[in-house]
Amino acid sequence: MELLEQLEAQVAELLARLDRLRAENTRLHAEASAIVAEKAVLEEENRKLHDSLAQEENLRVEALKRIDALLHRIQEHDSVE
Repeated sequence: MELLEQLEAQVAELLARLDRLRAENTRLHAEASAIVAEKAVLEEENRKLHDSLAQEENLRVEALKRIDALLHRIQEHDSVE
């Protein structure tokens, strides 16, 4: 009879452990889903920032070209006088 009681106790412990593991698995699955969603948001933000940076770089290059053209005009004007 004592062996049967030990077996029942072990089964109860295993079932309790199974419940804990299932709960942890559910929690980890939810956490992983949240991380995947956050990753998607961060990737989109990164893409927007990258696009914005590229646009700013293009504007900077265009501004430098315009400044160079103005300096060239000034130099030409000074050399004519």
